Amino acid sequence: MKVSTSRFGEIDITPEEIITFSEGILGFDLFHKFVILNPQDGSPFRWLQCVDNGDLAFVIIEPLNFMFSYDLEISDSDAAFLGLKNAEDAVLYSIVTIPDNAKDMTANLQGPLVINVKTRKGRQVISTDSHHHLKVKIIDEMTKRAEQIKDVVTSLDSGKKKEDGD
Repeated sequence: MKVSTSRFGEIDITPEEIITFSEGILGFDLFHKFVILNPQDGSPFRWLQCVDNGDLAFVIIEPLNFMFSYDLEISDSDAAFLGLKNAEDAVLYSIVTIPDNAKDMTANLQGPLVINVKTRKGRQVISTDSHHHLKVKIIDEMTKRAEQIKDVVTSLDSGKKKEDGD
């Protein structure tokens, strides 16, 4: 099946790739069929391209690609709606907003997209967790993550030096 898009030109997709958001996405409730386009450059960013409107596409990212922890409690009703039987069948994405200064790009952790990879059903859920904000600066979170990794590596290195010195 061919889909004409404004960003990627004409793309070929299979029906199996389509993710159905039967309720749409907040503010875009008239559009229900999307595909995820993966870049070839290894970037953590993806595109959620609307099948029915080639002009509509969202930049998305998995929260754990830029932060260490993101715990989303999925309600029983959301799990039932999506047909989720196992947590492993769910993949989470946040919609990214990119302003003029790309360093200020943000991810919406308050309204993540939850997709059942087996049923290809998706839903935008609303998190009531006070730690999940509407606009989380991705670069700031990546910097925090890098600092935490550096601290762990430094700690491991100093522990190894002590063992080698004994």
